[in-house]
Amino acid sequence: MKELSPEKLFLEYKRLQDENARLEQELFKDDLTGLYNARFLRQELERCVRDLLAKKNSPALIFLDIDHFKEINEAHGHLAAGNILSQVGEKISTLIRSHDIAFRYGGDEFVVLVSGGRSGAMKAGERLRKGIAKHRFNAQGLQGPAVVNLTVSLGVRVIGPDDSPSDIIEAADRAMYEAKRKSRNTTVAA
Repeated sequence: MKELSPEKLFLEYKRLQDENARLEQELFKDDLTGLYNARFLRQELERCVRDLLAKKNSPALIFLDIDHFKEINEAHGHLAAGNILSQVGEKISTLIRSHDIAFRYGGDEFVVLVSGGRSGAMKAGERLRKGIAKHRFNAQGLQGPAVVNLTVSLGVRVIGPDDSPSDIIEAADRAMYEAKRKSRNTTVAA
């Protein structure tokens, strides 16, 4: 077998690094929003529980669902709804701290991993809720342009040392549904 020169070895290493990054992007990123996907969430929850609990940072999960999204989808069409979801993902990215991690869970559901315990998560949830409510989303679709105002309902769950990823997600999801039952456009802690 022929030995490669240091330059060719470096180029091959760089090519493999780029290919790995591309594959990771395809595997763990949501195509529509650019946020991480649900597949990566479960993996990240396990790591997050280990790392954040070891640092005593009291991690928490925020489960976010767009209020009345079905009506928006029906009124403006699927293309516009997809555009709005993409914009919501962008807005979430601007509203979270650099060490928080945002995910598109599925449909019009999003998840954010934060630190700071219950009070930090409630503050982060309120920042998300208010920031999304103030923003005007462009519902460019088949019917032409339209500006859409959105609200979101959020459920917060502080992560405990014995929680499984499923326990965490289910508890935050239940809290989010409680927010929807209460009034929508609110944040509820599990």
